[in-house]
Amino acid sequence: MGKAARCKHRRPLRCRRKPCKRKKRRIPRGRGRGCCRSKDGCSCQIFRSIEYEQVITSEEFVPMPTQDTASDLVFSYAVINRGKYAAVVRLEVGPNGVDFAHDYEVVVEPGGMNIMIPSKFMHFTRVSVRSQQPDRTTVIQVYFQAQQAKMTSVHEFHFLKENR
Repeated sequence: MGKAARCKHRRPLRCRRKPCKRKKRRIPRGRGRGCCRSKDGCSCQIFRSIEYEQVITSEEFVPMPTQDTASDLVFSYAVINRGKYAAVVRLEVGPNGVDFAHDYEVVVEPGGMNIMIPSKFMHFTRVSVRSQQPDRTTVIQVYFQAQQAKMTSVHEFHFLKENR
């Protein structure tokens, strides 16, 4: 005959001890804080989020603060139009934080939301906004979110060794 089924306490199926609970893996989240190590203990991933709440558009493109995205694995901008009129949003990329090229632009309708991810990679990115109609200002909200991977000393050693 087969063996009786056992619980985690190595007792028969009719165990009277309190059942074992699974441990939940908690991933810290926050503004640039927290580290979640992988199983091999080598990599460290950091999530960061920046929010610009009350951005008022004007007749000309107004650039938002520049983001250094060189070490980000994944990043995107979420633009929400909280006003009554449409806004034009332009995603720009640049090599030095001063000079920027237009990647693409979209029109965000009132109450609408658009997620923007650049199609080209450069060291710096930013979003510029303006009103679609010249004399109609609107309010938008912009979120920048990114996930980074930090190199440990072991990774840096191998990276430098391979790129000599």
